[in-house]
Amino acid sequence: MKESKAYIFCLMLFVCAVCQAQKLDIKPYFLYHQSVSKQTEPAFYDISVAVPFFAGSNKTYFASSFDKDFALSNGLEYGLAIDYTFRNNMGIELGVDCFSSLTSPFINKPGIGVPPNSCTTNWNYHSAGIRPLFTYSVMTGKSSFIGKTGPAIHYASAVMDAFLQNDKVSTCTFGNHLNWGYLIGLEYNYQLFKQLALALELGFEQYKYAPDKAVIVHLKYKDPASEKEEIQYVNGSISFRNVYFGIGIKYNLWKK
Repeated sequence: MKESKAYIFCLMLFVCAVCQAQKLDIKPYFLYHQSVSKQTEPAFYDISVAVPFFAGSNKTYFASSFDKDFALSNGLEYGLAIDYTFRNNMGIELGVDCFSSLTSPFINKPGIGVPPNSCTTNWNYHSAGIRPLFTYSVMTGKSSFIGKTGPAIHYASAVMDAFLQNDKVSTCTFGNHLNWGYLIGLEYNYQLFKQLALALELGFEQYKYAPDKAVIVHLKYKDPASEKEEIQYVNGSISFRNVYFGIGIKYNLWKK
């Protein structure tokens, strides 16, 4: 239901802008995101290894605490935006993009009897985003400054692999989830040619990724067999708070 409302809202903005646009631009862009906050890695499930010969149980739990410097906000984004400017220098920008997180393995504190730094997790996080933003432009000569703000909508997926001494012991695949947040940005344009401008951008973005289901595959130690577990509700969320900066090329399609 939320997805349908988001698409309808974006379509309404598109139709209104096309009907009244004074200036229409299209912009491919590339951004780098840098996290400005950290959190303790959420314990979406107990990290364990299945040991068939372990007396009385086939699982040994070994993650007693999780990395306190956890963040998935660092990453790369590329996308395409359509920018409509009206006569009063106000406008609407509609952007679609793809984001991929860049992370190193996170080190978790293991339980008793497990060597230090031997319990790690690797995260693979991706999202497809829609950004319907309100803009205001100030122009001077060949330069223009554009302030922008509005909602950031991300449809995200994530996979987490847990390792013990370089051996994968479990894989957690989270269900795709729609996330809502906001961003505030500033864009600088410099006119290179009549219809072509260089676009530099920086800003701040915030949202939370809170998946509500996951499928976990527990691997048996030194054994190809595995056990599958399904979780319908995951108690935890991942905070995305980052600054971003990047570059793009803006091409003017028409100007009245």
